[in-house]
Amino acid sequence: MKGIPLILLAVLLGATGQIIMKKGMMLYGEVSAGSVWSQLIPILKVPQVFIGFICYGISAVLWIAVVSNVDLSLAYPMVSLAYVIVFLASWLLLGEKISAMRIAGLVIIVAGVLVISRS
Repeated sequence: MKGIPLILLAVLLGATGQIIMKKGMMLYGEVSAGSVWSQLIPILKVPQVFIGFICYGISAVLWIAVVSNVDLSLAYPMVSLAYVIVFLASWLLLGEKISAMRIAGLVIIVAGVLVISRS
């Protein structure tokens, strides 16, 4: 289908950016919503956070091309694939625990994306 490879690339880059940012923030430490702006420069000096931010930014730029070429009703549900990527990477790379309820939710998301992509 037209645009699917670009959608997948944008989603993959966005999810990759999230995982890399998380690794960087694990090094930096916790930040509250109220203090994030005052700490933004030091946070961005953590290489993993900066690289993750760049990946996420490139994903957003690619998304501009996606929405200009593909029906949004098809493209946007594909963003849910990022949940799958982040879910698996969080488990495999970050050692996060995965519950049966989370797995069930993930299966529902994948089923929904499959239904939408075939319509």
